Amino acid sequence: MKKTIITSVIAFAMAGASFAQGTINWGSTALTPSAITYQTNSTAYSPLLGGGSTGSGAVGATANTPGGFYFQLIYASGVAVASPGSLAALNSTWTSAGTSFVGTNQTGTAGRVISAKTDTGAVAPWANGVTNSIILAGWSANMGSTYAAALASLAATGTIVGPGYFGLSNVGYINPGTANPGVSAFANAAGSQGLPIFSLNTQLFLVPVAAVPEPGTMALAGLGGLAMLALRRKK
Repeated sequence: MKKTIITSVIAFAMAGASFAQGTINWGSTALTPSAITYQTNSTAYSPLLGGGSTGSGAVGATANTPGGFYFQLIYASGVAVASPGSLAALNSTWTSAGTSFVGTNQTGTAGRVISAKTDTGAVAPWANGVTNSIILAGWSANMGSTYAAALASLAATGTIVGPGYFGLSNVGYINPGTANPGVSAFANAAGSQGLPIFSLNTQLFLVPVAAVPEPGTMALAGLGGLAMLALRRKK
């Protein structure tokens, strides 16, 4: 009986060790010149909101002013989850990785991210042994200083004072390491524990000042206009 209990305890301990808290290298030491660089796009476009087309409009480097842009690591359960194509998908599938994974733009290089962490790693909100998808979201400070505030601004675009910018990096996926500094969130090649984020010149698109009407709404408006013209002719 004692032997059975001891064996069970050892098995439980081994299982716990396999799925202990994971650590992701999120500090600025992980950010090299080949890492994420966000740039602004002057054309109003977003796969989340619509209003333009990718690749159009002048692209320029983001401001160097500290706090001019904020960044947040977000994650979704599973490997290689598709990048969100709508605000609803962003809200329902992707979750903030927490305040340990927040950054601002670096003072020396436009658009470069500097971590809020003072060390080189942070505890992931999922365990080691679990692989989840990750994206780096970026937005201009006038949309708020937190990811929640940025999402609220996207949902009510008319409330943004001045030109607002929002963008997402490419999708990576990470099985976090067991000890600090852990697995790097940023790299240019896949490794044994996943595919880190690598997206040169990720664009922060200009957010439309008002939501773009859906095609169905525009069609109804057109029909309404035709009906009014028909009534005028009858009179």
